[in-house]
Amino acid sequence: MSEVNSTTPGPERTASKWRPVPVNLRSLDVLRGLLATYVLLGHARWLLWAGHQRWFSAEHPAWQNFLSYGSSAFRFGHAAVMGFFVLSGFFIHWRAAQSISAKMKPVLDIRDFARRRSRRLVPPYAFALLLTFSLDSVGTAFFPSLYRGATGDSLLDRNFSSSGYTPDAVLPALVMLPASGGQNFGTNGPLWSLGYEACYYALYPIWLVLRRHGLLIGYGSALGVAALSCMLAPSSYFTMVLLHYPIWLAGAALAEVLCIRSAPRALALAATISAVLILGAVESFHPAMPITIAGYILGGVGLVFGFASFRSLIDERPILRLFEELGIRSYSIYVCHFPVLVFLSAWVIQTHGERPLHGWLAAGGSLIAVLTGVAGFQVCEKHFLQARFRLTGDSSKDLPRSSAS
Repeated sequence: MSEVNSTTPGPERTASKWRPVPVNLRSLDVLRGLLATYVLLGHARWLLWAGHQRWFSAEHPAWQNFLSYGSSAFRFGHAAVMGFFVLSGFFIHWRAAQSISAKMKPVLDIRDFARRRSRRLVPPYAFALLLTFSLDSVGTAFFPSLYRGATGDSLLDRNFSSSGYTPDAVLPALVMLPASGGQNFGTNGPLWSLGYEACYYALYPIWLVLRRHGLLIGYGSALGVAALSCMLAPSSYFTMVLLHYPIWLAGAALAEVLCIRSAPRALALAATISAVLILGAVESFHPAMPITIAGYILGGVGLVFGFASFRSLIDERPILRLFEELGIRSYSIYVCHFPVLVFLSAWVIQTHGERPLHGWLAAGGSLIAVLTGVAGFQVCEKHFLQARFRLTGDSSKDLPRSSAS
């Protein structure tokens, strides 16, 4: 498929300020692949490597310090998840944004929307729950110390103390609100973001009705509800969901902007670089929550804006094509990778007493986790994509990008 055919234009107008605006959906799949890989590598670094403190207390060649310091770049996985929130809002609102830019009222069939979202998300999610339970059951039987929070490592033990299969963990997970009861479903802690997304999908039809009545009513009302919920119930699960809602809506707002305005290459590149710096700063300095949310919005929008304006021919660059393919499979990779890494970590801790100082286990474990996600895509997710997004034959060249809509 050519780059032209994979680009979705905005409405055509004869006036100078209205023109077709190319949004490169394939490059957004590249971004999704980069974000999923980044999150996975960060988790592998944490679970399958001894960490900086033990590294610097042990003897090793000085040049290897550069590798240790370099690995610290993967500490910002939470910021990457915020990028996923912006991408989600962008794709969900894209069609309605095109209608708005054409001066038409966006129309949403709620029943069809719910059916498509459920078909797209629930089967891979159920597959991930089954995978998590299976690996956790085997791991608890043979390598119990990590699963029981008894490794002696305070950070590991603290994180896995909130994992299990109590009713508070299982029942919310079964209605796609994992972690909302205060317990993770088994070891698959990263599923918390799927619960947030499920809430945003449920709110979207209501919000779109408000958006039809004007820009200020749509976005202003959502921001007002988020602010009010923080004042009334500052520590509840759904308050945190609403607190992050502006990040998701920022993706929707960006979709509306990109239906009207295109970006010069220099601006797109500057936005991408600035986004990385902003997200890194937010994760490093942990400012007050309103500033943190603002930083996530600026950083996430900058990333999506930059990649959406990317003009390069992906098929001519193998590394971009690789991440595009991973991006198409990113949902399965994201929901399946963590219990695999936990299982490997539990094995090495039980058999060797600690995580290794070398990085080979983290590298190998990352590859195993990626391959598990790809296998999950082949076994499950691929069969529930919309017809126009399905892979045909042995090649993915027939797959219109992106598979998230």
